[in-house]
Amino acid sequence: MALTNYQRALVIIHKLEKRFGSITKVPDYDPKMQEIHRLLPLDRPSNAVNYERVSWLNRKGYSIAHIAQVTHHSKAAISKYFSTYNIKSKQAFKYRVKSSSSTAVYYDTSLIHLTNLLLHRTFSNTAAAKRQLNMHGFSVKKSFYVWYQIPDGAYYTLNYLDHFAIKNGLDSYIYEEDC
Repeated sequence: MALTNYQRALVIIHKLEKRFGSITKVPDYDPKMQEIHRLLPLDRPSNAVNYERVSWLNRKGYSIAHIAQVTHHSKAAISKYFSTYNIKSKQAFKYRVKSSSSTAVYYDTSLIHLTNLLLHRTFSNTAAAKRQLNMHGFSVKKSFYVWYQIPDGAYYTLNYLDHFAIKNGLDSYIYEEDC
């Protein structure tokens, strides 16, 4: 007999509780926690959005889609809340580049943009950019980095910035209109 999504989610929840002591201590980015959110109905109607939690998740850098998923609200509800209160969301970073000759670490959403800033040359594709970075003693890691996961003191840039900024706490993110 096949288990329902609810039953499968309960099995995962029990395993996570054994591992972490409580489901509330499981990080949202844990793959098993994400599986629970996929298994359980996410668009159930609700009259009240937990705006405090929504704001906290946004401040940490989670996407609207992720916030909607973990708070069990629609993306439209979260987007409307952001729009109503003029709240901006942060971009997730795709690349981490580390210098072998220093402790400097750089984050960006585009490896081409990051390489152009680091090497002061223009590159047309990601493969060429990565090759040049490696030749200049940088290591490149492609992953998914949410704002709160980037350590204070690390350098970051976004496509609308023509320079690097230094992360100094959750509220140091530079939005396009701040430039």
